[in-house]
Amino acid sequence: MRERERIKARMRTKKTKKLDMNRIKDFKWELDHILKDLPDSVKGNIKGSIYAKASKLGIKETKDFIMQKEEEGTISEEMGRKIVKLLYRYNRYRS
Repeated sequence: MRERERIKARMRTKKTKKLDMNRIKDFKWELDHILKDLPDSVKGNIKGSIYAKASKLGIKETKDFIMQKEEEGTISEEMGRKIVKLLYRYNRYRS
């Protein structure tokens, strides 16, 4: 094995589950459908935070955020469960 190939093998970043950016329109539409009962001021904030965390940090961090919002009473447990199921349907391993 060449030295350059060994260096590349060591420099790879760990892949984590994040939002699948190829299916983002479908994800946003379904998320909007789940959050339709919330007031507009809260809905926009929650929707933006979920999207940003899922696409940049990962699904696990987003799930923690959703559980925090459930504890605060911002969203219901049923709504949180639906969002988590949605996240797991629209994820993929990315670096």
